[in-house]
Amino acid sequence: MAHLELDDATGNAVPLTYVDATAVSTLVAATSTSPKAPSITSEPVSLPFLLGSLIFDDTAFTDILDVSFADPNGCQPMLAFTLTKSGARSSHTGCFPGLHDHKMAGTISGSIGFAASLPTGATFGVETVLVASTDCASIDDPATLVTLATAVTNTPLTINVSISPPQSSGGGDAGGGSDTCPGGILVSTLECDPIGSGGQSSYCLTAAEYMQATGGLPLPATCAASGTTGCEGAAPAGGAVLIDPCCPGLTCRVTSTCGDSSGATGGTCLP
Repeated sequence: MAHLELDDATGNAVPLTYVDATAVSTLVAATSTSPKAPSITSEPVSLPFLLGSLIFDDTAFTDILDVSFADPNGCQPMLAFTLTKSGARSSHTGCFPGLHDHKMAGTISGSIGFAASLPTGATFGVETVLVASTDCASIDDPATLVTLATAVTNTPLTINVSISPPQSSGGGDAGGGSDTCPGGILVSTLECDPIGSGGQSSYCLTAAEYMQATGGLPLPATCAASGTTGCEGAAPAGGAVLIDPCCPGLTCRVTSTCGDSSGATGGTCLP
């Protein structure tokens, strides 16, 4: 749960608070049958997506996640996610604050992201609940809200998530489309910036993936050689994206902290 993220419909990250998952379970048991409890009226049954399909580092984002709700208390409730797998549950629940908006129904829209650096992909469940308050108290303060006597929540619903491994190749020279990367180019998604590091040494990057991640830019004809600057840029939905992906084996290094002493904007492709 350390790498759960929710971006709103405009691409801005929603503040995240982690609370003890047991506190949420206790709240569910005590209040989910209350007439004041919020309810989820519509949500995705499953969320399949490709590892690295929207940004090329160690976080994968879904397409837009729409969770529609009804809340008799008149405030957009807090949205809470607990990861589940094979009967086990994460010890913490990731909570995104509600709003004092006087709405008794609406839709929470955004893209949910997970750390997903394993090349084999992953499958798991996202147990979803809405937490409201009968007087809207602390609706925008998750840590306080789950402790209040006025807090109420729904019976959890689970969204099944499957992260497919990316196309990749074990080696070969990078360049235009080839037998080892049909319809794309072999690149490195290894990157290091002040926020973190991750990626793969060799990755088959397709034109469709690149255009989706960069907001419609055409796929470069070749990967960026060692010494090329400006490999990282701003992503349309916020955060960073590899605008000029380095050749296999290289790393896009941004700032001297990551080994780029040049000070180049967007970093430099280096070993």
